[in-house]
Amino acid sequence: MKIVFPVLSLEMGGGARFIYHLANALADKGHDIEVVMPENGLQVWPLRAKLRRVKELTSAFIPSADFILPNFYLTVKPALESQKGRVVRLSLGYEPLWVPESEIAKQTYLIGAPIMSISEWHRQLILQETGLQSTVISGGVDTSTFHPYPKPSAQTGCKNIFYIMRDPTSGYTWKGGSDFLKAVTRLKEQINFDLTVSIPESALFSSPVPCRVKTSTTDQELAQLYGEADLFVYTSYFEAFGLPPLEAMACGTAVVTTDCGGNRDYVNNGENCLLVPPSDIVQLTTAIYHLLTQDTERQRLATSGHLFAQAWSWQRTADQVEAFLLSL
Repeated sequence: MKIVFPVLSLEMGGGARFIYHLANALADKGHDIEVVMPENGLQVWPLRAKLRRVKELTSAFIPSADFILPNFYLTVKPALESQKGRVVRLSLGYEPLWVPESEIAKQTYLIGAPIMSISEWHRQLILQETGLQSTVISGGVDTSTFHPYPKPSAQTGCKNIFYIMRDPTSGYTWKGGSDFLKAVTRLKEQINFDLTVSIPESALFSSPVPCRVKTSTTDQELAQLYGEADLFVYTSYFEAFGLPPLEAMACGTAVVTTDCGGNRDYVNNGENCLLVPPSDIVQLTTAIYHLLTQDTERQRLATSGHLFAQAWSWQRTADQVEAFLLSL
């Protein structure tokens, strides 16, 4: 099949990473995959699929294909107007929840095209908000990159927490960064630990506790940060899927995560992670403290999470997309 992904950019962020992994996995299956992106769009990760740079993302620049998969509300109109292939609305997050043009974003679901969602929670949300059914395709993890690393704490004796801080001024207002900072401020009064924070947007960041700040620009760098940590913490209020906890599990690192919706497809409280309500500072602090101080429990969750993550491959995601498109 010839499949086109129209995108505005492939910058940092879960949505862009989802596209690049899915496009690569479909290309590996032998499909003719082409990502179409404006000349000024940034590409952070390597693509094995074709990349076509165009002057602007309009219908005139969309190539002919069997299927065109717009994956953000601003890419739907050019895909639809091109009339150069069957449009399937790939939703990587229900945009009306966070974009300023919420009503315009909602209308991009009401175009009569089949919809792919990326978790059961996401499917239910789209149904609730639009009355439309969608087909779930799951996110994945590349276990050849995201795998365990030796943990420095084995030598230093000081446990390390890893956190990905998204910049609210860049629009990431639902990631719960302030909740995390409140929790670690409380924890510093109770226990000693190291803190590593990755800031994908390279934004200015002021931490209330000492920390190591990293900017991870490749999956390999991100995997090492996950793998060397003893605990990964995720504090989003809502996510259509949420790749980081699954990637941390694949790296053999224990996870504390909020119950943010889309991650319910792969998190099991007390089995492969500790799950806390969003924005509950007390429970978040308690869960982090528990895993920092209970070595056996932390290792049990890390081992269970690592084993669980092995089945969640991007090849599996590509199989699901392929089957759904063929069914159309």
